[in-house]
Amino acid sequence: RIVTTPAADFVSLGLRVEKRYWRSTLERWGVRVDRASHGRYKSAYREWSADSTPAPDRESIEYQLDASQKIFVSTVAADRRMSEARLEGLLDGRRWPPRDLQRSGLVDSVGYREEAIALAGTLAGLGKLPKLVNLSKHPEAARAWTVPWRIAVVYASGDIVTGTSGNDLVYGPTLGSRTLIRQLERAFRARDAKAVVLRVESPGGSSVASDLVQHRIARLVHETKKPFVVSMGGVAASGGYHIAMNGKPIVAGRATRTGSIGILFLHPSLEGFYAKQGVRQDVFERGDAMRGLSIGQDWDAAMQASADSALMDGYRRFVRQVASARGLDEARVDSIAQGRGWRGADALRRGLGDRLGGLEDAIAEAR
Repeated sequence: RIVTTPAADFVSLGLRVEKRYWRSTLERWGVRVDRASHGRYKSAYREWSADSTPAPDRESIEYQLDASQKIFVSTVAADRRMSEARLEGLLDGRRWPPRDLQRSGLVDSVGYREEAIALAGTLAGLGKLPKLVNLSKHPEAARAWTVPWRIAVVYASGDIVTGTSGNDLVYGPTLGSRTLIRQLERAFRARDAKAVVLRVESPGGSSVASDLVQHRIARLVHETKKPFVVSMGGVAASGGYHIAMNGKPIVAGRATRTGSIGILFLHPSLEGFYAKQGVRQDVFERGDAMRGLSIGQDWDAAMQASADSALMDGYRRFVRQVASARGLDEARVDSIAQGRGWRGADALRRGLGDRLGGLEDAIAEAR
């Protein structure tokens, strides 16, 4: 049963994506962002180097909206015992007063906490004034009926970087390869831990850091012979999938964004800004290609080609690693890679995962 307060506002029952592009604005400031990537759908940070949404990005956005809508509609329609078509008619983003939502069947009644407690008491056969118990004042029993072997759970959350984990005021928590490897080592080497579960909640990050973690996981699994299960949270994409690919099995949620097997590199340049501000640059270097990393010079065609070539090598290595870990043909992996993110069930159908479920399901698999 669902009880809602009379003053509640139900708004934004729908989905919307907004994309804004900053290339023209940056050019007026004399700032340029050069971008190299491999994978038609590898769209991260494209808003800094493009003026509009290209066709592959549109396709990917529409897919994500359709997949999210399908998951939401099928789940709520089954729970509320209504047709999916009827529910879809309600998801237009308008404001719904509580009484209208009750008439639609999305909530059962309108009232306050006491009405909810009375309803729960009636359903439980305890009457409309059931006795309430504060569970925090009733500690768990001291005796454990069974003492199961321990399962080590390691959490991998945030943007992946080399070094140690931290917290950035702008981008939030970062997942350091050194920190994660140290935690994995401790989990795999612990004598009383019979299996390891890695919970991944990461959109990716440094390809070097991701590769270091993936390599260490493969070695630890080989050396300890312990079962290794991966549980994917809301997102395990790019580097997040890189560190997860050795899971046997990989357990993903229905809405998990997974895959995005691709690679990209950004190069911001202030050459135009310096020129507008009258800043003079003198350059001294050993090696012509050193200009490729300078924030004082835009990429020319040669530097763009060099970056594209380097990223192609990285992409092919990523594809080979996924193919080896998942037992798939490289051509097959390439066809489902290209930087494209897949929702949980779609990722499983393409061989990127094994089971649908949450963290508890992954722990059960490890047991």
